[in-house]
Amino acid sequence: MGAKSYFLIDNKIQPMDEEFVDGVEKKETVSNDALSEVTVLIIDDNPINLIVAEKTLRKFGAKSVKALSAKEGIQKFATEKVNLVLMDLHMPGIDGYKGTKLLHESEKYKESPVPVLAYTTFAYDEVKEKVEAHKLDGYIGKPFTQGQVFETIMSVLSIEPDSKQA
Repeated sequence: MGAKSYFLIDNKIQPMDEEFVDGVEKKETVSNDALSEVTVLIIDDNPINLIVAEKTLRKFGAKSVKALSAKEGIQKFATEKVNLVLMDLHMPGIDGYKGTKLLHESEKYKESPVPVLAYTTFAYDEVKEKVEAHKLDGYIGKPFTQGQVFETIMSVLSIEPDSKQA
């Protein structure tokens, strides 16, 4: 079995001393809140992936609910108000395909369906048929860029981007 590597990048660059910033124009960072009305349920058995996804979603104003298994995710879906689910496909116990099926069979989903996106390290070509067969609404590959996450969520939720935003 191969080794896994995980990277958590916080995108913060801090100067070592004031001399470094003397000649640099200071700009105020503008926060993007295009997804401020969106809550995403992230289901992934890897805590690092949960943190990375949560930080990425937060950059666009989205709130998140995290679950470390499909079983926990289905329980949280039943009790939390969410607009979207990111479902890891490869998890021990109940995998993402079975988890999606169970989610789709829940009373809450039947009353108020939300998009479920495959959230996986598998290449899309490898999972395309299964993703479609299990009625997932889209795909986000890991590792991902912030732009990919933003564009996919905006598209699947049919949110029109404000011209000033990412």
